[in-house]
Amino acid sequence: MMEIPEKIETVVTIREVISPLTCHAALPNGKIIFGFISKRVEKFHLQAGGKARVQMDVADFSRGEMMAAL
Repeated sequence: MMEIPEKIETVVTIREVISPLTCHAALPNGKIIFGFISKRVEKFHLQAGGKARVQMDVADFSRGEMMAAL
C-alpha cells in the first residue's frame, strides 16, 4: 500500500507582499494561497513577481511555508 505524505513541496509566484514574513502567492494552477516564512528557515526577501519554494500540508492547500527564494 502506498503511504500518503504529510507535506508536499512546490514553487509559487509571489503576487502581493503583506509584510516582511508574509505574502499572497499563486500556485502553478493559479490558486492564491497565504505564504509565510517561519522561524525554522533562514529569512529571505519577499518580492512581488518572485518565485519561492513552499512546503504545504496535504490537508490544507490554503497556505504554505516559504522555504527559499528561487
